[in-house]
Amino acid sequence: GSGGGGGANDSSGTTLGGGSTAYGNNGGNGANGGNNAGGGGGSGAVGGNADGSNGGVGGAGTASSITGSSVTRAGGGGGGAASGTPGGAGSGGGSAGTDSASTSTAGTVNTGSGSGGGDSGNGGSGVVIIKYENPDTLYGLATGGTITTDGDYKVHTFNASGTFTVTQQATSPVVEYLVIAGGGGGATEYYAGGGGAGGYLTATGFSVSATSYSVTVGAGGATGAANQNGVSGNNSVFSSVTSTGGGYGSGYSSGNSGGAGGS
Repeated sequence: GSGGGGGANDSSGTTLGGGSTAYGNNGGNGANGGNNAGGGGGSGAVGGNADGSNGGVGGAGTASSITGSSVTRAGGGGGGAASGTPGGAGSGGGSAGTDSASTSTAGTVNTGSGSGGGDSGNGGSGVVIIKYENPDTLYGLATGGTITTDGDYKVHTFNASGTFTVTQQATSPVVEYLVIAGGGGGATEYYAGGGGAGGYLTATGFSVSATSYSVTVGAGGATGAANQNGVSGNNSVFSSVTSTGGGYGSGYSSGNSGGAGGS
């Protein structure tokens, strides 16, 4: 599931909490007195809390071998730091937070990762991956996305929205899927919370038939305006499966905790 955005201190000195989520991992809390912010939750771990010397680390992502090789995706963004060391990026494409001497980067595209707190950039866009046994062994043939082969399996990777079309009915028409939503955008300024990872849903044995299925790849959320919250990521969808965008990072002057993530 998606991680909530990391909390920052507000302008009155009140510590703000990391975003909570019923399915994913929470963002970390900001630290009062140090003006350092929490990291965004990752798909595999909670975001780190800030302390008086450091911003919180982004939560770790989750590895998948659906394409044939292990790739870690959906890490949280690190929290910014006004008086210490910014929080590092969560594994899986998240970006680190910033301080007054550094500039952060956006979350990595097509990983559903959160962007770091500070002057960073958007969260990483999501991805949808669908895998099924090769038609040479009497399984169905399909089109859509970028098609690769992994042994006896075909893999369709959607880095942008499109259509998955089953053109031939299979004897055992089931697929494996990985649906990752867009990561949340970190808030702006050095004491800003990191964005949470996009929702991370995967399963095997999902039934399909000879028809077309809409695929939506969610965009990453934008970074916030000065001292304001970032923007939550956008949902990714395959058939009846919806993965919810990652939570936004909390801004210094927003008065809010980090944004909640979803599934």
